[in-house]
Amino acid sequence: MNARLAAMPGDAYVRPWPLHPPPLPGEALSSWLARICELYPNISPADLLADLDIDCAVEDLDRYTPEPILVALAGRGAVPVERVRMMTLAGWTPFLLDSTDPADCDFDTYVHQFSILLPADLAREDRRRRTPTSEAWLPWASTPRSRACPACLDSLESTADINMTLLHQYPVLSSCLDHRCRLEPCSAFPGHAIFWDQVRFGSDERVSPVPVPSAVTDLDRRSTEALTTGWVELGPGRVHAAVWFRLLRTVVDEVSSPLVRTGRWATRLVAIWRAAGRSRPLRTAWVPFEDLHWDEQATVLEAAAIGIALVESGEIDAGGAHASLLSPRPYEPVDPGTAPTRSSYPAPERDLWADAHAAAEAAIAAARVDPASARSLYNFLRWGCRTAAELDETVQLFLDHGIPLQHPPT
Repeated sequence: MNARLAAMPGDAYVRPWPLHPPPLPGEALSSWLARICELYPNISPADLLADLDIDCAVEDLDRYTPEPILVALAGRGAVPVERVRMMTLAGWTPFLLDSTDPADCDFDTYVHQFSILLPADLAREDRRRRTPTSEAWLPWASTPRSRACPACLDSLESTADINMTLLHQYPVLSSCLDHRCRLEPCSAFPGHAIFWDQVRFGSDERVSPVPVPSAVTDLDRRSTEALTTGWVELGPGRVHAAVWFRLLRTVVDEVSSPLVRTGRWATRLVAIWRAAGRSRPLRTAWVPFEDLHWDEQATVLEAAAIGIALVESGEIDAGGAHASLLSPRPYEPVDPGTAPTRSSYPAPERDLWADAHAAAEAAIAAARVDPASARSLYNFLRWGCRTAAELDETVQLFLDHGIPLQHPPT
């Protein structure tokens, strides 16, 4: 690895670690640090950061990393500070969340800013039952849990490339877009090995990818589009990524509502859960989405994905004030205008002889002042002369019209 000095703010410099593989696309900060440690004998991420005065676990750095620590890690890893920031939740503000400081994230504002499936004033008390009791609540930021795509892991050429994608550790995405399969919980040792939760720990048994419904793939595609471009295309048009994630979190909360508290709108929720082929997890009635178990979160996300698809296709009508964000743009006929018509007056016939006369006059006028034009006109007329007398007549014609010939023929 290149041991050059990395630039730091304030004209300060820090020497990079001797071995520092670059971060992989979408990789979490804790995963990158763990892969670096694999290159050194008997060194843990805590040892790697011992002199940085970090008062939290290395895994917590994915959720929030103080700016001075980001700057220090960027220098030691010889990567831009912004690249390191994108390996934490701080890099996804304000798209995914307003701030990494819980004091700046209000649950009611984020989750209930919109109403999609249900009227805004319906079962307000029920929604308050899911208000988090912890002051550390952040939208989408549940306790990090390692999840990965079995197909992606099988395609790696080396265990050194094993890594954890940041957004796979939080319930923002539930599937792999490349293989359209479910993310599976696991115990990860980046750069070394992964052990799946559903097999005996330490076993190298493979886990078969589980396909997900197309609605889940479409949902995760939109969320990925929002994070990478800052926009999402919906029926009425393009919306900002921040609007998309708040809209999605609203739908997640709405499909979590018990049927007895939704009145006549319960039939819509019944249709959604029936289309999903699942039952609503009971704990969703009083536990916020971020505090659910992963299997419960994946179930709720699937129901939300199907609910959005049913509204967009018009199979169910939504009663929320902002349901139009998911409704297809209504057909608006375009005025074709007035068809062109033929004029009742015929076009005047063109006088070809007049055109020829005008062209001849123009050629004579040019020949009077331009020797080259005179020579060209003479050569043109000379081709029709068959005798010396006819050639003399042509020369006389030039003289009569005042066209000088520099070398008249003899």
